[in-house]
Amino acid sequence: MSRTLKAVPLAEMTPLEVHQLYKLRVDAYVLEQATPYQEIQDIDAADSTRHLLLQDESGALLGCARLHPAQVAGEEVTQFGRFVLVPSARGTGAGDELLRFALAEARADRPVYLTAQLGLTGYYARYGFTETGERYDDTGVPHQPMIRY
Repeated sequence: MSRTLKAVPLAEMTPLEVHQLYKLRVDAYVLEQATPYQEIQDIDAADSTRHLLLQDESGALLGCARLHPAQVAGEEVTQFGRFVLVPSARGTGAGDELLRFALAEARADRPVYLTAQLGLTGYYARYGFTETGERYDDTGVPHQPMIRY
């Protein structure tokens, strides 16, 4: 199966891509993980935010992630998040492909910051992320801040 990757601001996405993006995020975070979370966020529409889309040859969304500038503890970073795959793409290497693309798209002059669900810290460590800061609970799901310089 052929896959394509692109990084685009929300304003440059087609209506179908926007629908697929939010449907995937709601399905994964709100329904699968049963977390009452406001999935449509203002940062999504910022000009400086890039939505990373992994699509199959028909244009169907297989996975997505988000990059945007942020400040953490006074440091300028690129924040990585909202990283999710459709269930059929999990375990196929699609996540690794999307994460490598995200790291290539991130600004080279800033560290990349994320908050990992506790069970995924080892996955991110394989990509050079290290734990930073205190663990915290986000709607019942433990998270660990991580950074990659």
